[in-house]
Amino acid sequence: MTAKEFWDDFKDFEESLRLDMDFMGEEKKSRTFSYLCAQLDDYCLGLSPIASILGKNTNKKYVLTISCSGKMDLLLYVNRLVDMAPEIEHWEIKALVAGQIETDPNIMSEPFKSDDFSITPKDIRFTVYSWDPEKGIFDLLILLPLNLAEVDDDKLDNAFRAIFKELWGERFVGEKINCLFFTNNAIFEYDFLDLEILEVCLNSFE
Repeated sequence: MTAKEFWDDFKDFEESLRLDMDFMGEEKKSRTFSYLCAQLDDYCLGLSPIASILGKNTNKKYVLTISCSGKMDLLLYVNRLVDMAPEIEHWEIKALVAGQIETDPNIMSEPFKSDDFSITPKDIRFTVYSWDPEKGIFDLLILLPLNLAEVDDDKLDNAFRAIFKELWGERFVGEKINCLFFTNNAIFEYDFLDLEILEVCLNSFE
């Protein structure tokens, strides 16, 4: 399925999607939303839609965000699809989930909960382990608090990528973050920094 075919089809069922969102709430998954997911899979496997409502009554606007979960190799497909989106009444089409650190001053103090552990961003420190200047991507070494010492690295990797996406948005994750490494020891050869300044730090390398 091409980008144009996706949007031509979307225009045929977007009214049903809006009615479902109004009736069921934006968090509910309707049959129309499932169809939207299937059509997006036909365009590019790995992308996912996020449908939400902004405002109320006459000021209401429906927002469709195309997400790639921070996967760098899918960014091109997201950008191409959103760039090809036509003007559709009632809808705003957006590329990638935006971060919340600029709009939510308390987010660094709020724990991100997983099944068997939680991570509070303000308790985390980091250092740049390596940098690829040609690609503009970074490997990070994360200094963990002791309560995360026994957590599997794969679980930590998934959790931190989700946290970074929540804080700075998935474009940041996809374009900047390569590998994550973890330690519980403040290794003397590295200067660890507060997680809050991660974006500023990485941007300073440019």
